[in-house]
Amino acid sequence: MGFLIQEQKELVEMMYGPAAEDYLLILDSLGDFFEKEIEPTARQIDVKAEFPRENIRKLFEQGFTSMGFPKDFGGLELPWPIYVAAMEMCGKACASTALSLAIHGTCCEGVRQFSNPGQKKEYLPQMISGKKFAGFSLTEPGAGSDARNLQTTARLEGGQWLVNGTKMFTTNGGYCDLYFLFAKTPKGPSAFLVDAKLAKSSKHIEKLGYRGSVTAEVVFENAHAPKESLVGTEGEGFEYAKKMLYGGRVTVGAISTGIARAAFDKAVRYSKDRTAFGKPLSDFEMIQSKLADMLTDINASRLMVYRAAHLKDRGKPFESEAAQAKLFASEKCLRVCDEAIQIHGGYGYADEFDVHRHWRDARLNTVGEGTSEIMRLLVSKNIIKGP
Repeated sequence: MGFLIQEQKELVEMMYGPAAEDYLLILDSLGDFFEKEIEPTARQIDVKAEFPRENIRKLFEQGFTSMGFPKDFGGLELPWPIYVAAMEMCGKACASTALSLAIHGTCCEGVRQFSNPGQKKEYLPQMISGKKFAGFSLTEPGAGSDARNLQTTARLEGGQWLVNGTKMFTTNGGYCDLYFLFAKTPKGPSAFLVDAKLAKSSKHIEKLGYRGSVTAEVVFENAHAPKESLVGTEGEGFEYAKKMLYGGRVTVGAISTGIARAAFDKAVRYSKDRTAFGKPLSDFEMIQSKLADMLTDINASRLMVYRAAHLKDRGKPFESEAAQAKLFASEKCLRVCDEAIQIHGGYGYADEFDVHRHWRDARLNTVGEGTSEIMRLLVSKNIIKGP
């Protein structure tokens, strides 16, 4: 089964008509690249908990992060759903690589949306080309879903921001060049672009899944950041974080769909190859029923993710749709991966067939970028508020 599957092609054709041909050529080429260059490294990255630096470098060279950004900054100016389709394939090939790039892409989007012209000119071309790699630093030891409760502080002193505090679960922490950092100032939560070298320390947090995507505790102790580090307006940082996370949730939905597809493909192959009671597992109706549900979940997830991406691309409100897509795709991904283990039986629990890696990666997606509980809260608020 190819990386760019028929269902993806059909959705792109539905959205873009005659223009879809060029987009599909790009996605087909990327799919071949994922199959040959990225997927073969995924298992070893997981086993060694190795940061996928080489994969990321190769994908920057392919223009992966630049896909949705304006040509004025070195981007390819492609529709955002095309980037999301590529992110789905990346999730299928290597979830750790996909997550690290997705978070970097969220930081790029934050610079595009909220930074001043000087910051855009300085940072955006370097970020989308991969010359500067970014980490997203919002969560703190005592503030996960309660992101307003920031304890990290930044105050102006002698024309510089003095930053103090500890951040947790910072994706790409310790391996990036700069942090998109959120800290409390006298006017409220604010956003900053901070040189990663200003961090006193960063400690890699070992995890159940996404073992190649580094998640770190990052400590700032009397770090002096230039006055120009402030992004946008002081006190607006929480609003910026929320809007950045809207797009981030769509990409997590895409990665979830890709992970689910990887687990599903392995389950299909195994069910055809493995015999029991004298016939292939795929001949048993119970296995067929599982496969049918798995594929239905994957295709439904993709529809929700691409719809949210399409709304974002058109400049339409998509907060609720992003939350729905992330909620649905992440939970269905977990179910698909669980069923893939079940179909493999004992081998699904063993290392030999590398199936449990997908479940371990999937487990984070119902927690990161907003828990499933928070997603339901956001969706319900939009229902009650009305159109």
